[in-house]
Amino acid sequence: MTFLCGRLLPLLLAALLFEPCLADEQREREKLRQLSDKIKQLQQGIKHSSAELQTLNGQLQKNELRISSLQREIDGVTKSVGQLNHELQGLSARNERLSAARQQQEKAIAAEINANYRLGREQTLKLLLNQEDPEKVSRVMKYHDYFLQARAAKLSAYFDTLRELRQVETDIRAKKQRLLDNRTRLSQQKDALLAGQKKRQQVLGELRQSLQTDDQRLNQLLVERKRLESVIEQLEQATSSINLPSSLQPFAKLKGKLDWPTRGKLEKRFGSRRNTRIKWNGWLIAAPEGTMVKAIHHGRVVFADYLRGQGMLIIVDHGDGYMSLYAHNQVVLKETGDWVQPGEVIAKVGNTGGRQDTALYFEIRHKGRPTNPRNWLRG
Repeated sequence: MTFLCGRLLPLLLAALLFEPCLADEQREREKLRQLSDKIKQLQQGIKHSSAELQTLNGQLQKNELRISSLQREIDGVTKSVGQLNHELQGLSARNERLSAARQQQEKAIAAEINANYRLGREQTLKLLLNQEDPEKVSRVMKYHDYFLQARAAKLSAYFDTLRELRQVETDIRAKKQRLLDNRTRLSQQKDALLAGQKKRQQVLGELRQSLQTDDQRLNQLLVERKRLESVIEQLEQATSSINLPSSLQPFAKLKGKLDWPTRGKLEKRFGSRRNTRIKWNGWLIAAPEGTMVKAIHHGRVVFADYLRGQGMLIIVDHGDGYMSLYAHNQVVLKETGDWVQPGEVIAKVGNTGGRQDTALYFEIRHKGRPTNPRNWLRG
């Protein structure tokens, strides 16, 4: 009883400690989920100056969300096709080994049958009857038993091989059918993706026609910035009560030590002029579509959704008022509430949010105010 208590007590204590942690985690996720709903309502409250622009931006958002969803499905099916191909290669190799083993076993069994036929049952009886010494008779009987056991073992192994071979052949047929189904599905998804991209280009063209003057383009940028600033303000208020693990290295101590969020060409720098009245609050890094976007530090995803003007946006809270923003993604690979590690892939580069070219827009903020990424990233 003492031994059991000694073993069970630490487990009970761990369970009691874990339960409140789990409850806290669920509360934090629920808080972030409610915040996401509030931000969606906030987005709807920020109107454009014209009903036409509002309609076109709504169409653009719908198309880009559909394209992003299709891309995620395509990535998943492509990965599944790769896994199936790998599994098929393994099954084919196993099939070859089993076929070779079956042939060898058939030869061995045929040799056994042939030898037994030549010896004959009468010959075995003669050998037994001709032995005058009882010990010799016993040895002959034992050898005969060994012979029978060895033959039975070979037959048993042979039947096991046949059963395994049949199962492998069945698995191969099933994998090939799944592979065919996935390739058909992949082709259909790519066709739908191309149609969606064509529709998106059409909407973008209509948007450009509606934003012909500098004032119209400036107004569009101001609306987009107001929307982003409102979201960040909401996040700042909500995340101030969210505690990050104390074991994490403080973000403030990592100036000049953080890796870039993606590989690419720096096209727009912090502070450079974007318009007559607007400057860039972060970096625009040109990169090929689908390039991996990685978290620059430990943190928790506090926003992972579509935001007009920013496209598929992901925001990570690093604690102590520090946040990093990653915009215009093709897809986001994390959900609100997820924890991320430094260098963990969180999205893929795209052109959502109405961009023509693919690029990552990246910001670092402290207490809601943008800071120059050059001071934080190495190289």
